[in-house]
Amino acid sequence: MKQNYFLLLLLIPFLNFANNTPILVTESSVSLNMDETKEFFFSFDKGDEIVFNLEMIKGRNIKAVEIIELPNKQVFSAFKAENISNKTINVREKGVYAFRFYSSSLTTRVCNVRISRKYGESGNPNFDTGWEWKTLKDTTYSNYTIDSITGYNKIKYKDTLRTLVKTDTIDETLFSKSQRVHSYYNENPSSAYLKVDLPQNTFSDLKEDKVLAWAYWIGVGQESQEAYKENIHSISGMAEGLSGLYDVSPLSKLAIGTITDLMIPKTGEDVSYYFMQGFENVQKFMAGTQFYQFDNGKGIAAYGRNNRLTQGTFYIGLSNDNDWHGINVDVKVIAIRQIDHYRKDIVDKIREEPIIVQVNKTRMNIQESKIRVPAQ
Repeated sequence: MKQNYFLLLLLIPFLNFANNTPILVTESSVSLNMDETKEFFFSFDKGDEIVFNLEMIKGRNIKAVEIIELPNKQVFSAFKAENISNKTINVREKGVYAFRFYSSSLTTRVCNVRISRKYGESGNPNFDTGWEWKTLKDTTYSNYTIDSITGYNKIKYKDTLRTLVKTDTIDETLFSKSQRVHSYYNENPSSAYLKVDLPQNTFSDLKEDKVLAWAYWIGVGQESQEAYKENIHSISGMAEGLSGLYDVSPLSKLAIGTITDLMIPKTGEDVSYYFMQGFENVQKFMAGTQFYQFDNGKGIAAYGRNNRLTQGTFYIGLSNDNDWHGINVDVKVIAIRQIDHYRKDIVDKIREEPIIVQVNKTRMNIQESKIRVPAQ
């Protein structure tokens, strides 16, 4: 019996050695390009011993090798690592370890990595070296204040109201002239121009005066004059519909939009006309070069309405293409102005102002973060 007990004591070291054979965790080739980092993560149990081996396969060395006990405790590092044989690290507490490899070489580096574990006397040979994410929540509290409305104060005050009293619509003759335009072969120019200044809009507390639109008539010779008289006669019966106008004329009705058509002669000499802005365009027109125009036409007589250009100055260019005969061109321009008259009334009013107090409150702030933890 004593002999058997003695033999058992002799075999115990060999039994422990057999149970403490390193268990392979991973063995793989790690390939690194220039300025590249690769990481592996494994869990180890309390009392384990990590056995780390590295062998270069391609390249002389790797710039840096690190083993880190998460979250940030470095337990091993090697600079310009070439070959590492059976480097052991004792595990004091169960946790996750990071194995980090970095290369700064211009050429690819390849190494073989072998990671094993030895478990202690009370260790678990079947320990799961995997890991998983765990979400941590950090809760803090902060104080803040907000404005709270508890009621309203009623405040009496005086206010000035602007009330429209009446509106006058008047027409204003801006231009009425007979312009001589010489023939093409005359020693004088066969082109002429006229300047038209639109009334300036004015605004004040009690009156607003603005141009709504303007209309024009351009006609050549006696034929156009007779046609214009016929237009006056034809609209005389409609004057009652424009009670706000000082002078009812065909152009007034055309400008205000009451009529859209006027009678024009069918026979007679014609004229080319151009509407321009800017005197530089007038100079180009008179010189026979290209110029900018916003309207044009040609005829024995012509008319039109414009409600887009209501401020400033424009020019009317006239051109005669008759070789031997000069022409007399009647040009009329009438603007429609709207004048609004106001009065000021002082009235009593009441406004409400909020009663505001500050209220102290507490806000809960939750910040989430993730960490690696052993799967087992």
